Amino acid sequence: MSSTAAAVDMDLVLSSVNLRKLVSRCIPKELIPTNWKCKKGYIYWDLNDLLKMAGTQLGMFQSDKSLLETLLNFLRVPGCPNLLEFNIDDSLMALPEYHMSLKGSKFVYKSDIYALTSAIPCPFIDWRRVVVQSAINKFRRNMEIVTFGCEMVECSNDILEKLAEQFDGNIRETFPSIPFLDLDSKIDFQNAAAIFNIESQIAEDMYDIVERHMETFPMEEYKTDYGNMFTWIICTVRLFSNFVEKNFPSTEKATVRLFVTGKENYVMAHELLQSLKNKNLDVSGFEEEVQNMPALSTFEFRDVAREVKVQDMKNIEFIRIQSSTPSLTAIPIPSPDGGYCVRASDALHELFVDMLLAKKVLQTVESEAQMEHLEKFFISVQSYFDSHKGVFFISLDDLKVIKSKWEECYEANFKNSKEAKCVRAVGKEGFTLEDLEKELKYLDLNKVFPDIYTVAEWPYGNVLGVKPKETLNQADMTYMIYQCQIAFFLYGFPFLYRFLHSQKICTKWVSFLDCLFCKNGHAELPKSSKRSLLEETDVAPEVEPPKKKRSKKAKKTKEADPEPTSNLVSGSLEAKESQACPKCFRASHFADVANEKLRLSKVECKHLKKDLSNAELEVEVFKQKVTDKDERIRMLEEQLKSKDDIIERQNMDLLKKQDTIINLEMEVDSKDNVIEDLKKSMAEKEALEPTRGDEETEKVRNVLSKLLETQGTLQSENPIRKCRDLAHRIYTKTQNKEIKDATVAETARFCKEAKGYSLAVDSQLEMIRGNRLVKPDEIPELPDFPVLSQGFLKAYKDIYKSEAPKICHSLLKTSEVRPGELADTDCLICIEEMDSEEGTIKCDCCKRRYHVECAKEWFKMKRTCPACSSTLLDGSEFPALG
Repeated sequence: MSSTAAAVDMDLVLSSVNLRKLVSRCIPKELIPTNWKCKKGYIYWDLNDLLKMAGTQLGMFQSDKSLLETLLNFLRVPGCPNLLEFNIDDSLMALPEYHMSLKGSKFVYKSDIYALTSAIPCPFIDWRRVVVQSAINKFRRNMEIVTFGCEMVECSNDILEKLAEQFDGNIRETFPSIPFLDLDSKIDFQNAAAIFNIESQIAEDMYDIVERHMETFPMEEYKTDYGNMFTWIICTVRLFSNFVEKNFPSTEKATVRLFVTGKENYVMAHELLQSLKNKNLDVSGFEEEVQNMPALSTFEFRDVAREVKVQDMKNIEFIRIQSSTPSLTAIPIPSPDGGYCVRASDALHELFVDMLLAKKVLQTVESEAQMEHLEKFFISVQSYFDSHKGVFFISLDDLKVIKSKWEECYEANFKNSKEAKCVRAVGKEGFTLEDLEKELKYLDLNKVFPDIYTVAEWPYGNVLGVKPKETLNQADMTYMIYQCQIAFFLYGFPFLYRFLHSQKICTKWVSFLDCLFCKNGHAELPKSSKRSLLEETDVAPEVEPPKKKRSKKAKKTKEADPEPTSNLVSGSLEAKESQACPKCFRASHFADVANEKLRLSKVECKHLKKDLSNAELEVEVFKQKVTDKDERIRMLEEQLKSKDDIIERQNMDLLKKQDTIINLEMEVDSKDNVIEDLKKSMAEKEALEPTRGDEETEKVRNVLSKLLETQGTLQSENPIRKCRDLAHRIYTKTQNKEIKDATVAETARFCKEAKGYSLAVDSQLEMIRGNRLVKPDEIPELPDFPVLSQGFLKAYKDIYKSEAPKICHSLLKTSEVRPGELADTDCLICIEEMDSEEGTIKCDCCKRRYHVECAKEWFKMKRTCPACSSTLLDGSEFPALG
């Protein structure tokens, strides 16, 4: 996705709350002004305010566009909304980032494809739009978590066009037979989602998101709106799931990320092993080696070509992942273990940014003791930046540990130092080398690093060779000052230089210095560094500190190297020495022996110093282990204390529940008393009411008793839920579209009639209870309780090889035989008696029989049973549908 397109998207949808979270993650807290509110609602306005309030604190950014590009680099991280815990009600319209394979195909992270849900058109407005988008956002977050990892899938250029085709037109037209328009509970929503194969947990999470809005917009008042919104959500999720299954199938080849840093290409060793094993490729040649390697280690691409068989290389898609330019914060990437990781060099860069730009440590150091604390900190984290592991990555958890150690060191030893100064503003006319040196002195950097003026010439010359002096701006000044401070650390801590060399970026950060290890072929340390004993190097000739790279023109004008001159002088001395007298020769010999002893003593002294350094390092490591053990003990004590607090809270909750139970029992007793009072009042009222015939009173009581019994049956057996359960079982089991459509239609009919039957029962009960003088003939008859069609029952029996469970069988029996109806020996069509079962046809639902000839005449007008109105067909003339 291009930067411009991404910026437009962010202008539209990135809320102030999410922008604040993003800025806090990408910029150290010391560089963010405390009075920055971030509430203007437009991203450029908020970023402009941030840059104005911060002043030169954020001088590394030339404009709001460069700051936005830094933020967008982090937004492109797969699963960024979950990583930053963005507000669920805000959409994040960001298309997945494409990565090219070596064969020219485009790939995206599998978890990133759910970002396409932000491009689905929404037909709702105002608060309804917020509700449905929040539910879709929750679906996206859940699916990103489920699919999160380093797996990648192939993606075509026209994916947005295909998505538009999938959602072209009205979604309701795509599913015209959805029966769940009347959704008024969580169970209804889950049942509707289940029919469309949406996981119950995802459906529950989406409903919970919508339910949060019901406090402001009650379900009773907006019932129709919620029904439409629920239907749209279910259809959208099902359509999008079908779209993903169709357009992003699992590739037959193993996918392996190929990380590119300049001319270097490497892969994660454990990712390579797991990807090949998943595709049943041969890994016997390097499996044991990889399993012995630390997590997040890498192979160079040339080593992969040697380890993997040629025929297997054809079945691997190597996908290029370009390394991003170091920013204020390291950009995470998915790791093979399901978490996040960063390049080890980027982790060190983020640490330096916090030290030098945010906390300005070198500007506030006042004593040698503070420098010793800084040295001890780097010793404590040296294991995280091991130069013997080659290029490798660091997990975000390890990065948090490193930064927490630095925070503890800073709080204990540096925070109470003097207040650091900020870089002064650069004029429109640019700045000179003299201005840079004055700024370094103004910032007090020359106190801790006296040679900083010499170092300042090199970055200034490098930048001046690219752009004229008049165009140098605040970002250039900040960058040069930062590079000078980095040079100080590389002088003082050579193991950091060795680490950068092992990560193939030894000249990337401070390009004006020659790398000692690239130049000499082995690790040589600056003789000016008092910390050189920390390195595990053999005794070797000392070399000069890192020098500025010289051009060919400078080399021509340089004076002759003194080393050849010394060789010439030694040669002439040897010629003269051969002509000297024996005394002079012996004196020369003794001098040579003494020099050799002196050289050996120096070598021995170096070895002793090295042993001393190793011993001190072991003591420090032991102290660290003791400290870590004490810390673990402290954490266990805190956990034990927290568990005691939890037990105490649970005991308090138990006491509260017991009080609640006692109160409920008292309420029950009080209600019993109220019922007794009501009975007495009713008895008194009956005594005062006009007398009515005993026969009519008995009939009304019988009707009331039957109605109460019917109401209890409806509440206990819940026919609507049972019907939907049977429909769901048929729908999920069969593959026949006709049966599916018939099942949906039959379910809608039954639910509608059952609901009408229940309302009729409630209405008659209210009539009898409200009017005690009602007569039996004034009470309307109940409608017939609905029954499932024969096609529905036969489909169930064919699929599950058993009869479908009866739904409210007692209600069916009461509706079958009513007073005044003909006996089962009479044919209801001709109203004549049937002598035997021969020549008759029976209804499978109500079990009534009819003459075959009468039934054929009846079928010319209707296809239903004359008694129960269920489907009744002649098996020979009208065979049942498959």
